[in-house]
Amino acid sequence: MARHHTRALITGVAGQDGSYLAELLLEKGYEVHGSMRNVLSDKRNPRLVRLKHVVDRVVFHECDVTKIDDINRVVCDSDPHEIYHLASDVEPRVLFEEETQIFQVNFESSRSLLRAVRRFAPTARVYLAGSSLMFGNPEISPQDECTSMNPTTSYGIAKTASYHLARMYRAAHGIYACTGILYNHESPRRDAKFLPRKITRAAARISRGIDYDLVLGNLDARRDWGFAGDFVESMWLMLQEREPDDFVIGTGNLRSVRDILKLAFGQVGLKWEDYVKVDETLFRKDDPVALVANFSKAREKLGWVPKTPFEKLIRMMVDEDMQNVAQDT
Repeated sequence: MARHHTRALITGVAGQDGSYLAELLLEKGYEVHGSMRNVLSDKRNPRLVRLKHVVDRVVFHECDVTKIDDINRVVCDSDPHEIYHLASDVEPRVLFEEETQIFQVNFESSRSLLRAVRRFAPTARVYLAGSSLMFGNPEISPQDECTSMNPTTSYGIAKTASYHLARMYRAAHGIYACTGILYNHESPRRDAKFLPRKITRAAARISRGIDYDLVLGNLDARRDWGFAGDFVESMWLMLQEREPDDFVIGTGNLRSVRDILKLAFGQVGLKWEDYVKVDETLFRKDDPVALVANFSKAREKLGWVPKTPFEKLIRMMVDEDMQNVAQDT
């Protein structure tokens, strides 16, 4: 359980992971502070929709994580015991032309935060959000904490640099900083630009006659997909350990795009084959080695395991999208 009056700061609190984590910490009795850009004092900001159940229980701070003065201020103002740095420029496509923005949000913000912690909150415990894309094109599968990192995208490189910087701050400055190397995690709160939510949303809209088809790339592509609500628990568990450490977090199971299609369209009583069109220009280069997690270290040291089956996750997402469609029509 949380220490009495434990204060936590969550950057990117309005995102998918931030909203689930805020709920978890509030349940544990934390005082939760959250940073985001363009906070509205009346709490009617549409970006707060994921926090609608707890919006009045979170202390919001306006902060652009690419600005060091903003980070210094929010760390000082919140005076946190724990910091969860989730603000990220997450992009499902590989956008090499946006390298500057990707590095500013995903690396420079981590550097600024660690410097602020060292200066203003040296006893605070820091969680940094990593990614399976840090492994990029790995030599082996599944991957664990000892697997060599070979990032192949700007996002993966930025996250890898952040990971190594945190390790340096641990060793050189005694800062409690750890990185969770999280594999794909989805939920009913995920943006529709990500593939699983794109599919569940399309299934709902097609079932109601709003849309008539869905265009996708490689249907045989496989990923390690889990539930974001499960994954945020691992973040909290990492900061409860005596010593900081880094952990791979995933389900250890590979699922294909076809698996999602079958579940999502089946739930609304349709055959996906009747509506899905394949566009080969959307194919990515095949992964020579599958990205899938070996989370045995997290299981053994943290006692963490994923709790939500893949089938239940897709059903939850379809149910949410069916409700959204009903409200919009």
